[in-house]
Amino acid sequence: RTPESFQMGRTVLVFLFSLLSLSFQQQQLQWNNWNPFAQWAQPVNNFQQYGQQQQQYYNEVTMSPAETRRAHAIAMYGMPGQRNANQKLRTCCRKATNADVDCRRQYCDFEAFSSTQVLQFLTQCLPKGYTVGDMWRCASSYADHRECCSRQGVIPACMAFCDTTEGGPADYLKYAYCIGQFDKIRFCFREHLDSHPTVDGDL
Repeated sequence: RTPESFQMGRTVLVFLFSLLSLSFQQQQLQWNNWNPFAQWAQPVNNFQQYGQQQQQYYNEVTMSPAETRRAHAIAMYGMPGQRNANQKLRTCCRKATNADVDCRRQYCDFEAFSSTQVLQFLTQCLPKGYTVGDMWRCASSYADHRECCSRQGVIPACMAFCDTTEGGPADYLKYAYCIGQFDKIRFCFREHLDSHPTVDGDL
């Protein structure tokens, strides 16, 4: 062979070796980064959220019994001047000591005071003394809700439940046809308490 052909062959061999080396390095890099569990991996944010949930759980577990009771009371009845309508309703019912305790616990909540449950409430709590009257007082605030009831489309025959300045109808069952209107009436009671104190003056 001539020196020129030898030199050319050597150059080709070096070039081929370089290509093979580069290809091997790329495959090695892909192999090092390969994660066989990638398809099951969870986003990092989920683990962060899990950590936050664990921290919250840890805080609750480490609270003393007195702190736990106080936190529960604040969640149920709120802080004076910062209560929402539901917390004001519960605060009023809490003071209604003549009302049945079980009825107060079960129904003294705007979510429980619905068209689907009002008949059950009356059936269960009417026989228990002052219970229904006291809870009606707390929910209605003894206010005139007729303007709101008109906006909500309450039928005229059920407006007796909207003007509660004198309390309300004594014969609740006589107005059984108004049960379907009660969610609208409840909305007005709740709207009033959102921006007004309870009938006892609590904010």
